[in-house]
Amino acid sequence: MRFLSLPKSVAVLATVLSVLAFSGSGHAAWDGTVGSFLEPEAAIDLFGSSQVPVEGSRPEVKVAPFELAFADDVTGAIVRQLQRGTAQCGRLDPIYRIDCMRQVYQQAAGATGNRPDYAAANSQLRKASRALNGILRQHGDRNAPKAKQGNRNYRAVARTALRQANRQASQAIEEAATKLLRSAGNSKKRKVHYTRIANAVNSTKKILRS
Repeated sequence: MRFLSLPKSVAVLATVLSVLAFSGSGHAAWDGTVGSFLEPEAAIDLFGSSQVPVEGSRPEVKVAPFELAFADDVTGAIVRQLQRGTAQCGRLDPIYRIDCMRQVYQQAAGATGNRPDYAAANSQLRKASRALNGILRQHGDRNAPKAKQGNRNYRAVARTALRQANRQASQAIEEAATKLLRSAGNSKKRKVHYTRIANAVNSTKKILRS
């Protein structure tokens, strides 16, 4: 009777599987030819330790370090969103600017695209938006009509409370900028991008002074 010969790659795979199945129980391993078996040690000698797993051992897995991939176009989009938004909000009556900036920070957070390398920026921009919303709820004028600019509507702060509301808003903006700078840590690349965003955030408070 003649037996079909197996390709070498199939024989190697069969040997590996047989060693996995039998090396722990004292059984022999098949060496890829019909009717013959090898002890686990002999299989290692034949195919090399890199191809035959040894009982109790685990293959070494090398994981490349995670590197944050900041991009000039993403950082630029965030900065431009803040700059354009600030310019638009500056055209409104001062009582509507806090709500306008609240929305600008939301839009700027959206420009991060939920990328992990911009997670801290996303978080601080959203926190600033929520802080401005809290100020608006505290000092809002419910009787004042909403301002409309394009397809967006803005709520008013009571004119009698405007100075206090602007002071609180400026503090919230400064805090966001400071935390953005701290988020850069020791990474030079991260610091470059987060500094640009922090400076853009800090510059938005200028419209709250007029």
